[in-house]
Amino acid sequence: MPSPMTVPYASPDAGSYLGGARGAPGGKRRSLPQSRGVKISYTPAAVAAFLAIMGLTFLPTLGSKGALLFLTAGLILGLTRPGEMLAMLRQEWLIMAMALWCLFSFLWSDYPAISLRHGIQLVLTVVIFIAICFRVAPLTFVKIILLSHFLVGLGSLASGRTRADGGGFLGLFGSKNALAAASAILIIVALAVTIDRRLNWYWRLLALLGLVLGSVLLVMGKSAGALVGVIGVILAFGLIVVLQRLAPIVRLVAITLGLVLMMAAGVLLSSMSDELSQAFLDATGKDMTLTGRTDLWMIAFREIAERPLLGAGFQAVWVPGNPLAEQMWMQFGIKSRGGFNFHNSLISNAVEIGLIGAAMQAVIFFTALVSTLSWAIRSPSAASIFFALFMVRQTMSMLIEVAFFTQFSIDSGITVAAVFYAHRYRRATGAVETRRPRAEPRPRDPRLALPIPDS
Repeated sequence: MPSPMTVPYASPDAGSYLGGARGAPGGKRRSLPQSRGVKISYTPAAVAAFLAIMGLTFLPTLGSKGALLFLTAGLILGLTRPGEMLAMLRQEWLIMAMALWCLFSFLWSDYPAISLRHGIQLVLTVVIFIAICFRVAPLTFVKIILLSHFLVGLGSLASGRTRADGGGFLGLFGSKNALAAASAILIIVALAVTIDRRLNWYWRLLALLGLVLGSVLLVMGKSAGALVGVIGVILAFGLIVVLQRLAPIVRLVAITLGLVLMMAAGVLLSSMSDELSQAFLDATGKDMTLTGRTDLWMIAFREIAERPLLGAGFQAVWVPGNPLAEQMWMQFGIKSRGGFNFHNSLISNAVEIGLIGAAMQAVIFFTALVSTLSWAIRSPSAASIFFALFMVRQTMSMLIEVAFFTQFSIDSGITVAAVFYAHRYRRATGAVETRRPRAEPRPRDPRLALPIPDS
């Protein structure tokens, strides 16, 4: 019997959940015609999941049509097995409670109609991604992310769109930061698929091409934040590879020493913060407050203090006509009066949904971070490594942007998937440990009350 450190991903219907056995949640598996050793199998559920994720990936180009495609394909997945879907939603009760909290914030929102509309959209986004994760295996989900982001990357490269001021490449997206975020996901998923030798050669070739394409687009986008994030992800990947090879007790010691060294490095670098900040900002062209983030955070803390528990309402701050938003748009020269936020996920979300909602999001997010890292270290695969690296990237992004949870967002959807699959892995490994038979005690010599030797 395999040791708990090498147990494969499993579930109550382990073979079917992995997508390789009969009775899989996705339905009957079909195959495209075989040509020169290439055989691509699929299920109706996988096709629906692909269409839903494609709708979100191409949302900047398709607009409402992309949202409609996402909703239609996603709801078909959820409604075909309503009883099982309800069980899944109950199982993921915390993330559903968070989404419903955002929805019901319209009751105290400054702009009830906006909070209600966006809240409904967020609930649908969460429900659809739970449906996708329930119906397709983790590896299938990762392949869909790879293919969809490769296609949007090709489309972006072919479009040739750049900013009018020459400040970066846009592709199919509305901003260079959006392009950089999609390119970073492509790099992460391509890296995870490329190194998994168990996958077919054509998937690994596509991943290798995606790695090159994502890197080219990331450089063309000229987004310093995304570039730093990808570098951090690569370092995290190296750390995961090293930890995989260590015994559990050695791994625990290594992680402890690593945390101590990180804290020591933080103390050391804090004494050089002015010099390091100036060097980084000179290289990126930012100002000393990183586009005024410290000023924004001071305003955000003031707003949180005024309404600490409930907040102003889900997405009810950056609304045209809101005096606070109008003041900050004018102060920071945002002529479009949109695409602006408090540049920190927890701070921004606390302003909107209060400390209660932000606390639920923090518990969900950081639990998923720890769970996916544990999954990648204990059972490395394309899926586990992708979700672990994605959560590392989200952790770095949350410090300077709003990384979660927003409606019709592919980043938020993948975060939901990371939560779902990490929970399934943790429950599966726990079930394996529970079912493992205990070693029978050796017979004892009643005269000595000591174990009888084996020989």
